[in-house]
Amino acid sequence: MTDISFSDVKIHNEIEFCVVRDPEIKMKIERAFLNNRISYYEKWEDPSFFSRLFGDRGRAQCTLCINSMQADKAGELLESLHLDKEQVEMVMKRVDRTYF
Repeated sequence: MTDISFSDVKIHNEIEFCVVRDPEIKMKIERAFLNNRISYYEKWEDPSFFSRLFGDRGRAQCTLCINSMQADKAGELLESLHLDKEQVEMVMKRVDRTYF
């Protein structure tokens, strides 16, 4: 019998699903994900100097990343929340960095 060490198995199938700047909207999306068993993680980015200077009001943005196998279900959930395009920016791009 062969032992498989899970630390040796690297599966990299996360995608950057959407970008949210409003904390209330982020909480709505998080609740929907948790209620429907969609795992996610957050990547926070502080605004650059120029975005603060030219209108983003200095708000940080949160990118919600999910497993690519759950993208269809997550997309349906987002549609059911009836959010405006100004509130959520869809990204749908593979995560560039491995965190382990």
